Amino acid sequence: MIGNNSTSTSCECGRGLSWNSSEAPENLRELTCDCGRKYELERNGSAWAPRHEALTPEARQPLAGFSRELKLREDCERYYFSHAISGHRVPVHILFSRSAEEAEVKSGDRKPFRIAPVRSPLEARRRWIEWFDSRPRGDGGPAPGADRSRIAPNV
Repeated sequence: MIGNNSTSTSCECGRGLSWNSSEAPENLRELTCDCGRKYELERNGSAWAPRHEALTPEARQPLAGFSRELKLREDCERYYFSHAISGHRVPVHILFSRSAEEAEVKSGDRKPFRIAPVRSPLEARRRWIEWFDSRPRGDGGPAPGADRSRIAPNV
């Protein structure tokens, strides 16, 4: 966790991340490391803590299954994260276009989940997780493998 005005933490690559906490009165904060990883922090009382693991950039990835329209956009950004699906942590891929304010999120051979308008790949992940984890199971309960736990910060 990050203290009151001690607004720094470390990226997985070892670089420090910092910001001026007086600039962000809202409860969510998005940070990008020089290595390209993106972090979403949330206020927990008077401190900041990572909400999920980092979004990791992908220079190249198989783009099968994503829409041709989004794949061809010049400002297309690619990221991945892992999520609990059917009891296993599996990679989930995000294709994001800032100019189109659009993202597609997919895992394995599932169809991509299109999100628009969306302002950042972190917002796309957050909205996909909310949607995916809220889907009913066959018995009407929450989605199998729903994981809403928080990770420990890299301090």
